[in-house]
Amino acid sequence: MKNLFYISFISLLSFCSFAQTPEELQRLTADNSVYKQYRQVFFKYYLLKDKDTLLVKFQTDLTKELVYEDKWKLEKKSKFNPEQGFSTIHFLATTVKDGDYMGSQSLLQYDYVDRNKRGIAQEQAGLIEYGKNISMYPPRLYHFGILALNPFPEIKEPCEEGNSWATEREITDIVSSEKWGKWEGVLKVNAVYNIRNEQTIKTNIGFLKCWVVEADAESSFGKTRLVAYFNQDYGFVKLNYYNIDGSILVMDINTVKQF
Repeated sequence: MKNLFYISFISLLSFCSFAQTPEELQRLTADNSVYKQYRQVFFKYYLLKDKDTLLVKFQTDLTKELVYEDKWKLEKKSKFNPEQGFSTIHFLATTVKDGDYMGSQSLLQYDYVDRNKRGIAQEQAGLIEYGKNISMYPPRLYHFGILALNPFPEIKEPCEEGNSWATEREITDIVSSEKWGKWEGVLKVNAVYNIRNEQTIKTNIGFLKCWVVEADAESSFGKTRLVAYFNQDYGFVKLNYYNIDGSILVMDINTVKQF
């Protein structure tokens, strides 16, 4: 079923010890110093493809049966066109919630939000924060499933220029699509990360000092890339995904809300 997602993220598993008891599960998130519970971070995003700036819209009227590939589409950001039965995503929001993900990770919720910051869809994913080692799943609902072929947002101690590491993960065909690549079974994605330097960047919430993490990934479909900006207080505040289809997806921190 396309609405059920399972991705085996091997590099995440190396950070944890497969907690068993409720007390151990609670500690997965209780000691997080960056990705704390109940802080919601909103991101503005856009896709760049063929000189167009695009947003994702997807089917919200579930009374009409559509094949999976027709349940979402891209529209030009400059030509917003309301369409009955579809809603356009203008923001994405992340929140660390109560509970756990797959018994070994913090529970990360992605909310897909309209232009009025009303949630129109959500999904659950995993996040690991172990000391200064942080890894997280990207959003992957509908068109965002293309990000499964990219390096995932990740930083690893020591946080210093030149630190590098490698990961390997397996992705099931649940996120494959005719729009970027179809496969059966699992697909291996290998990635190499490098902390390039430390920069201060301008964001919607002010100037933030960030470690710049560059990562390149390769699978049988080709090469992808991620440039991630990591801040010690807010985590990943800017993400530039260079995708398998030649598009670029940019996510920039926009606002922060504490529950």
